[in-house]
Amino acid sequence: MDLVLRAASWWVAQFTKAFTEHTLGAAVISIAAIGIFIVLHKEYRPFGLLTDAGIVLLGWLVAITLLPLGMSSGAAAVATLDTTLPVASRVAGYFYAIYERHPILVLVIVGVGTTAYFLRQSWPFRLSWWPVRAACTVLGVVLLVHVSAPVADLIEPPQAAAAPVVAAPAVPKVPPKEAAAAAIKAGDLRYLSVAQCSEEVVGLPGPEASKSGVKRLGQTCDDTLGSEGIARAHAQREYAAEYNRLIAEQGKPPEVKAEAK
Repeated sequence: MDLVLRAASWWVAQFTKAFTEHTLGAAVISIAAIGIFIVLHKEYRPFGLLTDAGIVLLGWLVAITLLPLGMSSGAAAVATLDTTLPVASRVAGYFYAIYERHPILVLVIVGVGTTAYFLRQSWPFRLSWWPVRAACTVLGVVLLVHVSAPVADLIEPPQAAAAPVVAAPAVPKVPPKEAAAAAIKAGDLRYLSVAQCSEEVVGLPGPEASKSGVKRLGQTCDDTLGSEGIARAHAQREYAAEYNRLIAEQGKPPEVKAEAK
């Protein structure tokens, strides 16, 4: 009984993982099961509706259960293929990149090709033998994916990766009045210094640069920090200004210290 419970628990875990971690694969298997049921009932067993449904349902359960194992084994096989057969690895990587950019397109082509393979009566007599049908189906699917990928890229260009946004340091949680009072009590009368993000014409004095105008090189502060980072930087400057004002009221020679980031 314990073995049965462990087996049932393993099956539930695999079944759940298939739909949570491999949602697209589970959807493909489910859609393929519907197509296989239609082909099986129309082409091979037109008088066994319940039996056909039971066979397809059993196959669907087995395929969904083995999907996580198949995906992990496939990843290991691709990693091995990269070292043993680099040409095959590059070809597989090319088609997988197309799948990543246009998954719906690739799945539609594969689904149509698979359905066409099982429609044996629709094939010419010389091509109806199953090995020939399989070879023609694979070749047709690969050719269609290869040809349609550039067209799909024109319709929906791949999105460029966004540049990482560097966040500005957060403002200290202690109010500047309390922080300054604590520093004065401890005898620490140093000022706070804050890094500035500004645009300037380097190598030339300001009047000389204004004669011919300027043009920007590289990213702006807003591009680097983002709108939220700019707001935090302004808040940090206001914090430091209030802190330094309170320290300056003590009338003692200050030292410059860098604010902890």
